[in-house]
Amino acid sequence: MKIRSQDVDPRRTVGSRARRLTRWLAAGVVPAAVLALSTPAHAGVLVFSNGFEGSQLDKWDHLTGDDARAGFEVNTATAHWGQNNGWLYARQGWAREGTWAALNGISWKSTCAARIYVWPQNGVQFALRVWDANGNKLGETVPWLNANSSYQAVDTPAWSPRGNTNVFVEAVISSYDGTSRTVRIDDLAVQCTTDA
Repeated sequence: MKIRSQDVDPRRTVGSRARRLTRWLAAGVVPAAVLALSTPAHAGVLVFSNGFEGSQLDKWDHLTGDDARAGFEVNTATAHWGQNNGWLYARQGWAREGTWAALNGISWKSTCAARIYVWPQNGVQFALRVWDANGNKLGETVPWLNANSSYQAVDTPAWSPRGNTNVFVEAVISSYDGTSRTVRIDDLAVQCTTDA
């Protein structure tokens, strides 16, 4: 996998990531589906986030099939924010990286959405999926992403956690036509409404 060199921005720290996430929430950049499903009893937004930084990196696992590969880039100036990110590659197979997201304080009436930032190096069908511990799919989006020179946000539609306080979120790509496909991923966030 070819890694591009970029100047390292000293402002890209874990602290600035937290400030940016706070601004994101304060600005109401919550998926429209979540806002549309919120009730008047809405008490707030819970956030789970993992940006591959520090001990967060250890929370991710990766699986591949056939010739695909997956891994992490640490201190390579390729992250969306911070210093680290994940990557997926497939030419004749599939690759995925995923992590468990703790959703404490939610109820059966909660609605959630997941967001991850993706930098497609070439055109690729990308999947962002959310599962419960029993293997039931709770949410999914599968957009086609064109090659881009920077990260873009990919959001799932609103989904119900169905009382689960721990869900598995995964990013997946595949290619079976011999075309090499690569994406970088970073800054996963899960947001849920709560009841008053």
